[in-house]
Amino acid sequence: MKKLNILLLILSFALVSCDYDKGFEEMNVDPTASTSLDVNQKFAYLFLKSASDEYEYTYTEVLCAAQLVQQLTHQTFPQSSIFSLREDLLTGSWDVAYVSTIKTVVDIIDQLEKDGNTGTEMGIARIMKAYIFHKIVDAYGDTPYFDAGKGYIDSNFRPAYDDAELIYMDMLKELEEGVAQITGSSTLGNSDIIFGGDTTKWKKFGNSLMLRLAMRIKNVDAAGSSAWVAKAISGGVMDSSADTAMMVHTNGPTELNKNAWGIHYVRYPRSRLGKTIYDWLQAKNDPRLNIIADPSNTYGGNPYGFNDEDLSAQGINVGDLPYTHVNPAISRADQPRMLLTYAQTAFVLAEHYAASGDHATAETHYNSAVTSAMNQWALWDSSFALSSADINAYLAVNSYDSANYNELIGDQFWVASFFDFFEAFANFRRTGFPALKPFGGNPAHPENLTNGTIPRRMIYNPAEANINKENFDAVISSQGPNTRTTKVWWDN
Repeated sequence: MKKLNILLLILSFALVSCDYDKGFEEMNVDPTASTSLDVNQKFAYLFLKSASDEYEYTYTEVLCAAQLVQQLTHQTFPQSSIFSLREDLLTGSWDVAYVSTIKTVVDIIDQLEKDGNTGTEMGIARIMKAYIFHKIVDAYGDTPYFDAGKGYIDSNFRPAYDDAELIYMDMLKELEEGVAQITGSSTLGNSDIIFGGDTTKWKKFGNSLMLRLAMRIKNVDAAGSSAWVAKAISGGVMDSSADTAMMVHTNGPTELNKNAWGIHYVRYPRSRLGKTIYDWLQAKNDPRLNIIADPSNTYGGNPYGFNDEDLSAQGINVGDLPYTHVNPAISRADQPRMLLTYAQTAFVLAEHYAASGDHATAETHYNSAVTSAMNQWALWDSSFALSSADINAYLAVNSYDSANYNELIGDQFWVASFFDFFEAFANFRRTGFPALKPFGGNPAHPENLTNGTIPRRMIYNPAEANINKENFDAVISSQGPNTRTTKVWWDN
């Protein structure tokens, strides 16, 4: 790991600086500023960057998605709690993707093609490309895809926005073909900071991502969804917690090596655990409350739908918010970042089998998912492990219910995706669960811009209206206004 840290420190100085207000022409320069960099170094950078840097994680995942799914709050930036608008927060992840991760993975694929590498490394690159893009498409909708990140390859600095349905079909194809290319061992060595060179786990990751995408489209393409679900299961998805796609982090030498939440937690002390998830865990006597919430503060979660002035009017001392922090024990810079977990995969499998009427198999996957979700913190710190007796007692009270499986699974998926706020937001929109109340059940805030409804997407960087005007106008015409209530393709 020491060698990898040094490698990434060197690589960080080779990267071009990013200006998030610039357009595609500036954003499509060579992401490594050198065509001679070893592809393994680029992979290492890609893996770490794909786990989110603190800027995008803070701006878009924590301050937007986490507040929308009512898991975290931040009273300095309450816009996504009261459904008002702050553009730079909503566009952070989109900007970073096109500045760095998309260009990097496209560059890797281009270099592998030129090197004649059609094997394992190419398969991994294609899986990572699908992983990066599915988060962007799910959050923003139609987006540049087929020609994205190629400005330094073919001088297309203003790519068209592609239809989300076409992107989804291509991502599924890329996953199927990418998994098939993974054979034998990998040459990534220490650069593989997700699976440490375990190609069997890479294949399971690819198939599990395929399963996720296939289930995402079930409400708009039932036949296609079923076909791709079958392919994913047949190919082999994650079947234990050991298969979880987990990004290893260290406390330095650069911020890129650190867990983004660990950095955010220190820099943004007004982040608090949300009242909705706190109350949910407390009402169910869920042992995860003692893991997720700071045990030194039992005041409760921060309510939604209020800015500082509103809380002050209620007699709350906003200068010293009394609400519960996230547990500092799971807010370390060296804790791993979960990219896609076995628990999430098992919950999706449970939903699939339940919908087909096979409730016995659904119950098996549900029980495995809950067990894994409760112990996912123990994957990196054994002190967080819960006893089998405690988990079995919880399952006895929160047992599988064939008559109410959608809500049961949806709620549990939401809790299991804590820290993976984009995924929690996507699954909430697809399933309708948990049954979140706008503003946390409080009165509609007068500053809201959504007619009192929970927003359905992030927004594109408004600078695109000038920088990439023709293509931006086209996507607005086809998808709808660049607002938070315009739905993405599969959100039906």
